[in-house]
Amino acid sequence: MRTWIFQGNPDEYDIDAYLSSRPAEFIWLVTRYADEIAVGDRVYLWRNQGQQKAVAGIIAEAVVTSPPRMRDQDLDSARFWFDQGPRAAAPQVRAGMQLVKVATAREVIRREWCMDDPILRDLANIRMQAGTNYPVTPDQAQRLGALWSRTGRDWNRSEAVAGLWAYAQTFGQPVSQKPGSPVAKVALLIGRAVSSVYAKVMNFRSIDPRARGEGMAGAGNTDRLVWAEFFDPSSSMLRMDALSEEFVRLWPEAAAEVEEGAEASAAAAMLADEADRLEKQSLEELIAKYQAQTGQRPKRPRKRKLPTYDYDRNPLVIAIGRKRAGHRCEIPSCTHPIFETVEGQPYTEVHHIIPLSEGGPDTIDNVACLCAAHHREVHVGVAGSELTSQLKEIRKAESNAALPPVA
Repeated sequence: MRTWIFQGNPDEYDIDAYLSSRPAEFIWLVTRYADEIAVGDRVYLWRNQGQQKAVAGIIAEAVVTSPPRMRDQDLDSARFWFDQGPRAAAPQVRAGMQLVKVATAREVIRREWCMDDPILRDLANIRMQAGTNYPVTPDQAQRLGALWSRTGRDWNRSEAVAGLWAYAQTFGQPVSQKPGSPVAKVALLIGRAVSSVYAKVMNFRSIDPRARGEGMAGAGNTDRLVWAEFFDPSSSMLRMDALSEEFVRLWPEAAAEVEEGAEASAAAAMLADEADRLEKQSLEELIAKYQAQTGQRPKRPRKRKLPTYDYDRNPLVIAIGRKRAGHRCEIPSCTHPIFETVEGQPYTEVHHIIPLSEGGPDTIDNVACLCAAHHREVHVGVAGSELTSQLKEIRKAESNAALPPVA
């Protein structure tokens, strides 16, 4: 599946009011790449600045549910056009989409952040603004996904440790945000905007007694706790050995050369191929193989060093998760459209209820089969916690059974 940016002009269309109406499904004009945009593709909706000086950037995420084709304007959305002339109502090539998430004011991925980002500064819609649909490269999609999941959320301890490490690397020097700088490196590592890491560095400067009167106010309780953990008042120095050790422990890819993207893609493809091959067997055969693995394969998979975290997942868990659910979304009363793969199977994804990144096990009682829309929603949607609770209850209800029920 590919990732796209669909761009909207707020001078022509009141995109904010339309998204506030929370349409279940909607259509969007497609002027280019109609033969490449496919069902299941991820789309970021980009709002231009316009004459009203709106905050330009990504304001929503959607998934393509029907391919581009000639169709009339959606009557529910037509009223949001400022110009109600024939152009707004005329049949044009449009793609159908399902809304996944609408950003709050804090969650918008701003255009200026992208322009200063080592990876996103080459986004096609930044280089060529006069257009509607733009392809996103795999590297850009990965970076956008990381920003989309973290922007607007408070920093946790792991991120604050990385921010303190960047501060220590720049102590006593001008703080650069250029590609290759400690600030930019940490931003790419933890999935935050470069300007956000810069602000965190300046927050630490404001609480550093060696730099009184400098920095930026705004350090939070987590920042102060991390500072107290690694600053030695008796010597008035940061305990760099302890800080570096903890930084590497929390972010191991920072200490090692990352694998090439092609190798990572090959590893993912091999996992998918193996899971598909296993699904040709019966669920009973798969369960028997899975039970035979007990004690031979760790429940918590080995973490690999990639541009972002990746895990050595068990293809048996994927195959059982899909087959157990009959390739159906396990969210109760799911009504999202599910398309078929080239093999004729409904397209679903296997989700870890307790994420691997949070210590969740790679076991069949910690996974659920989800449609693409619910998989995104459980990760980034406002109802994510509620959906996770539902999935936990489903697995809990099966916990007393000797074998998972066959759907």
